[in-house]
Amino acid sequence: MEQTILDSVHQIFTSQRISRYTMDDLSAQLGISKKTLYRFYPSRQELVDQVCKRVADEYESAMLLWDAEGISNLKKILGLISNVVVFCKTISPDFFLDLQRHYPNQYIELNRQLEQTLQSRIRKVLEAGILEGVFRNSLHPALVLSIWQQHLKKDFEFAAQLVNDYSKDEVFRQAVYLFLYGIIAPAAIPQLESYLLEYNLKSSLPLNTI
Repeated sequence: MEQTILDSVHQIFTSQRISRYTMDDLSAQLGISKKTLYRFYPSRQELVDQVCKRVADEYESAMLLWDAEGISNLKKILGLISNVVVFCKTISPDFFLDLQRHYPNQYIELNRQLEQTLQSRIRKVLEAGILEGVFRNSLHPALVLSIWQQHLKKDFEFAAQLVNDYSKDEVFRQAVYLFLYGIIAPAAIPQLESYLLEYNLKSSLPLNTI
């Protein structure tokens, strides 16, 4: 029951606003008594803590797949970015907005964990790819990563506000292409375009639909 409750609350919180749901609302939504809910989770704070932990753990698990040996640096960068896109399309910006407003400590810690999970991996791949000649040798990996993350946050907010004109998929596709073609060495462009046509089984996201 405890796991079932957390599964449901995780889906509710990450797809909607946390502040919309009191413990009474959650018990009604889950079809359980308040007594049962409080038995496993004594407060909404506890639920928020557990949901944040799961978000961070699932993000780490998805990125961990690309640490395996034998994967080219170009494929690694595509895989890592694919996971970021899946995450951005799955987690509502309202979840982070509510965390920032009502649970600032959890907001800071979750963002720290997410950034740590991604930054070290992409920086390592960029540095190795530059030496390999896959990425432009004029790149400053730490700075490139910082700039990209700032753009990613804006893309995340922009996609969430869209009503017409462009789909979220198209926003993320264009943003990713701008990043990839900005870092790729000219000689490696054919290889990149070949990989973009492949299906990324590890992240369950077709790379040609990023």
